[in-house]
Amino acid sequence: MAGYYRRRKSRAARWCLRLAVICIPFFILTVFLHRGGSITTPQAFWLIAVGIGMLVLSLILGVRATIDLWEKGYEGGRATVNGIVLSLLMMVPFVFLLAQAIDNPELNDISTDVLDPPPFLQTENTRDSGSPGYTDVEARMIVGSYPDIVGRRYNTPPERIYASVDDILKRWRWRVVASQNLPDPPAEQAADGETASGEEAQAAAVEGDGAAAAEAAEDRDMLLQLRVYGPVMKLPYTVVIRIASQDESSLVDVRSASSWGPHDFGANARNIRQFLTELDTQLQGVAGE
Repeated sequence: MAGYYRRRKSRAARWCLRLAVICIPFFILTVFLHRGGSITTPQAFWLIAVGIGMLVLSLILGVRATIDLWEKGYEGGRATVNGIVLSLLMMVPFVFLLAQAIDNPELNDISTDVLDPPPFLQTENTRDSGSPGYTDVEARMIVGSYPDIVGRRYNTPPERIYASVDDILKRWRWRVVASQNLPDPPAEQAADGETASGEEAQAAAVEGDGAAAAEAAEDRDMLLQLRVYGPVMKLPYTVVIRIASQDESSLVDVRSASSWGPHDFGANARNIRQFLTELDTQLQGVAGE
């Protein structure tokens, strides 16, 4: 009676595919839990680290299964290939982040003005609540790594700049959490105009004081602090926009800071670059430099 050889199934191949498949709902659930606010950012990063560990283990088991298939003739070639392919595909975003970490400096707070950055109006969830500026090392890193991140000067009044900024924020749904020295809304300005026309005598009496107050208001910088969220994990960022009147022009500076972690992977620079590019488009023809 002729015998036959029964091939053994590779346990490494089986677990290589299992771990890869488990990681799919694991990462999806982590993202949705963080976006919904059910877990904090540190907790989300720890869960992602666990997921990356499972992917690495899946790849190690895939290598082991490949050796078993080649040397011992075990079954499980399809499971090995599927597990390795799935693991490699899910590793792509993390390899991209690693490349971003290498290409960008270890910073989580950058500004177009490193000497006098726009101050935080609310210090909760920001990088630091004590020092509003940068150290010499941080300033050199920002200037050297992001030479294109500079302020914008426009030959137009600050009120015109603010109108464009407000339009961008509404379209992008960047939430304003604090503001300072902003102009009155048009409705209030119209109501003030009607009141002044009805009380011309009183307006004439305080004309000098009103002019002095207006001049003092022009010297004050407009400040807006925003809460911005990333596209996938909905990671929070704090953005501050400053509109300063200088002679017959206006200077716009932007600051962006991560709320967690020592490295922003270039995200803050992208926030500033994206906003200033859109503002340049809105104010075409009035840029001073």
